[in-house]
Amino acid sequence: MNEPQTSRPFRERFLDGYDRSQLQKEVQRVKPKRQLSGFRKRAASWGLGATLALGGLGIPLKMSNLGQHANNQQKDKAEAAAPQGAPPDATPGIAGDLNAATQIANQVASGVQGAVSTVADTAAAAPAAVAQAPQAVAQAASAATTAAANVATQSVEQAKEAFFAREVPFGQVIYHEAKKNDLPPELVAAVAHTESKFVPTARSNRGAVGLMQLVPKTGRWLGARNLADPVQNIQAGAKYLKYLSDRFGGDNQKAIAAYNAGEGNVRRFGGVPPFKETRNYVKRVASFQQDLSQQFAGAAADSE
Repeated sequence: MNEPQTSRPFRERFLDGYDRSQLQKEVQRVKPKRQLSGFRKRAASWGLGATLALGGLGIPLKMSNLGQHANNQQKDKAEAAAPQGAPPDATPGIAGDLNAATQIANQVASGVQGAVSTVADTAAAAPAAVAQAPQAVAQAASAATTAAANVATQSVEQAKEAFFAREVPFGQVIYHEAKKNDLPPELVAAVAHTESKFVPTARSNRGAVGLMQLVPKTGRWLGARNLADPVQNIQAGAKYLKYLSDRFGGDNQKAIAAYNAGEGNVRRFGGVPPFKETRNYVKRVASFQQDLSQQFAGAAADSE
């Protein structure tokens, strides 16, 4: 007999003579597998639902996290761009520092500008200073020359004063009275020598008295109370010579002629009058003055 073909094993077993208990065992052995398979399907379904649910929640959370991360990045960039270490309340201090820095910069700029102006002024004045340099040098040289000349003159005058005191009768008085009246000491000494030969008591037949042979009227006019006194006589005679020299514009030759012949005669003749006595008088005064100058020069040369 041919066996029937079937796709259901339990039927085959049943047809082979399996009893109900054995079939039940078989069925029981198979059912858990089916129940487990269904459970797996349900667990898978539950897992899928949970995954979907969690995925639905995760998307907004992820978007929120992304937004928060973006905000954090922007905040970090802002903090990086802001000055490092500056507290929120440091703005007034920073403003004060900026103002102080601005003031310092302005002061520095002013100082630089002032220095530049000073340099420019100095540079502009340099050509004038250079141009004036030769003049300044010439003035300094002239001043030095003048000072040296003054020293030399003073030295010469000291030597001359000593010479007069030593070699000329009444020479010290003659020297000082001549200098007081801005006259050459040699001229005053020459007039005294020509008039009286340095004799203080000399008198002329016309009433002239003393070293300088002055009449009393002229003496009183010139401040001399006692013409016999050599000092007063020399003082009055020097004053009279100065007066005559001024009257003839510093021409000492005319002054000497007027001392002998009178101021009127010199003016009438326009110079030394044609009187023999006056002409000889002028010559003797000039000769003694020259001799005295030569003696002093010789004495100065010997002392060097």
